[in-house]
Amino acid sequence: MQTIYGYWDGQPFDTERDNFHSVPESLKLEELRFFDKNNPVDAFVSHRGFVVFNDKVNLIKLFRDYWKKAKFESCGKCTPCRNGTAIIDELLRKADEEGLREAEWNKLRDVAVMMEDTSFCGIGQTAPVALLGALKFFGERLQKPIDGYESADSYTVSTAPCIEACPAKVNIPRYIDYIKENRSDLSTGVLLKKYPLVGSCGRVCVHFCENACRRGKLEAPVDIKNLKRYAADSLDETIDRLFKLQSILNKKQKVAVIGAGGAGITCAYHLLLDGYPVDIFESKDRAGGMALTGIPQYRLPKELLVSETSKVIENLGGRVLFEREFGKDFTLEDLFNDGYKAVFLGVGCSRGTKLGFPEDNENIDGYTDGISFLRKVEKSVSEGKPLHYDGDTVIVGCGNVAMDCCRTAVRISNGKVSVVYRRTEKLSPADPVELKEAHNEGVNFNWLTAQKRLVIEDGKVTGLVCCKLKVEGDPNSRKSKLTEIEGSEFVIPCSKVIAAIGQKLEKELFTGEEEIELGKRDSIIAVDEYLRTSREGVFAGGDCAVGPRSLIEAMAQGEKAAKSIKEYLEGGRYTYNKRDRISEMISKGELFNDSTECKPVISTDRSVIPELEPDIRTENFDEVELGLTPEQANTEANRCMRCYRIFLVETANRIDDTNDTGFEG
Repeated sequence: MQTIYGYWDGQPFDTERDNFHSVPESLKLEELRFFDKNNPVDAFVSHRGFVVFNDKVNLIKLFRDYWKKAKFESCGKCTPCRNGTAIIDELLRKADEEGLREAEWNKLRDVAVMMEDTSFCGIGQTAPVALLGALKFFGERLQKPIDGYESADSYTVSTAPCIEACPAKVNIPRYIDYIKENRSDLSTGVLLKKYPLVGSCGRVCVHFCENACRRGKLEAPVDIKNLKRYAADSLDETIDRLFKLQSILNKKQKVAVIGAGGAGITCAYHLLLDGYPVDIFESKDRAGGMALTGIPQYRLPKELLVSETSKVIENLGGRVLFEREFGKDFTLEDLFNDGYKAVFLGVGCSRGTKLGFPEDNENIDGYTDGISFLRKVEKSVSEGKPLHYDGDTVIVGCGNVAMDCCRTAVRISNGKVSVVYRRTEKLSPADPVELKEAHNEGVNFNWLTAQKRLVIEDGKVTGLVCCKLKVEGDPNSRKSKLTEIEGSEFVIPCSKVIAAIGQKLEKELFTGEEEIELGKRDSIIAVDEYLRTSREGVFAGGDCAVGPRSLIEAMAQGEKAAKSIKEYLEGGRYTYNKRDRISEMISKGELFNDSTECKPVISTDRSVIPELEPDIRTENFDEVELGLTPEQANTEANRCMRCYRIFLVETANRIDDTNDTGFEG
């Protein structure tokens, strides 16, 4: 039997000693046993404790590696952490190389306790946890380590719940730190390491990070999204002007990117920064993808989007070729014949879905899908001639696209705007902020309601037949069965019905001679872990590879694709992503699911973003949210508790730097 011992969530355990506890249920050992392929984990250390799988592991060396990272990550703003990490690092070095006297072991313990109790942020408060557990329960292993064995490899990461929740793994506490110091330039620089759409994402990000923010255990999460917007908006210039046109393209292999949405722009951005010439082929006359055509002006000013997409690419030496439609104006074969060595498909899921009615394929006046509706309105607004509709409007669905549709309809129609949704408001997939704003702007919601058929007169929509639903089971569980309430049919009179229930890939582009394998139900392009498609040299990412998602998720895919394309062009050796593996261990091992209480802090309410009043904003497409003031931004930034945590894994074998298994679909 493998020896397993350690300390976790305040509980020591040892599988070979009867006087110790068994392994705590909160420690999910199976998620931590292996790192890459068949490479066993020797030991794992985190803010919750440590676990050792190999009894030959030298605990002093293990903690010495851990504390090197702690010392490096200490921000230096508080004495306990600044001095404590240096003292402990030195004592562990001495223990490893010379040995410690009893007084020095006591000093090691005292400094660790002092750090845990009095440090200001997560590094100082949690780094001592595992070491103190080892000192208290495994002192003999620390003071008399086994010689002659050393783990073959190790990897250490400093991260936080908000970082792990972010698809792009942006170092959120760091860019917030710079805002505290009134250095918006450096704050923006942290974000630019990941993507150029800083101000745009700061307006429309779905902010998964805020759901993970530990400040939410107190008053409310830190307003991370609007701090990002503040970082970009408070610069004296737009993002594109931070990049001066210069000859940095020192690589010969050209790359073609199809689609100038979030994924395509970010992929091109990283390749250009690495020196690769890139051309982006875009079917529209402007860049931005769904952020351009699907997000209304009142949420995202389009001139801002242009400055952070095509202008950035051009300032980096790339080209954006507009009104070049894939499948019509050129093919993949054309691109390879023209000398491009790799292609990235970022074509998105740009086709809307209708409601499954018999009239779906007919030209019915007043019946459309949400994507087509938003695209038509955006074009009219950008041309300075906003559309106007008479009569009432019904939107079916309650995701973020539905919210954009209903809030847009309020601005261009003179009638009532209603939303029909099958489940309860609590189960709505829409951003709660968007729901609140829709309520404020007068949208009527019909919960537990299903559409049944259109009412059509002379080829025009005059109403939507609906019925009420009842829930069998928990009304706030998606697993509960919905059944129609007998005799509950009713008609919502309207002149427009908008289906906002989903988007899909234009699969016709890939079912012919392009030889690209499609995935689930032909709705997305099949890719492997490196975003390679079934065709050599062709990669895909964003909505077209994972299905309709958010801008931040698309940009994360773009960065990942750029890394794979670079490795492909440099010989096809794809490196094992150690950072992704740590994130997987954190997620599957539920390592951030600890119940640790937040240490007492000064209570500060979340800042309230200034907005246009509803009776003013529904008359135009002016931006609704006005952004944080400098005073609000500083106050909000100081609400961040810097919940950094350090994770260390030591492995029995070298961590594999290549993991090319070929395309598996």
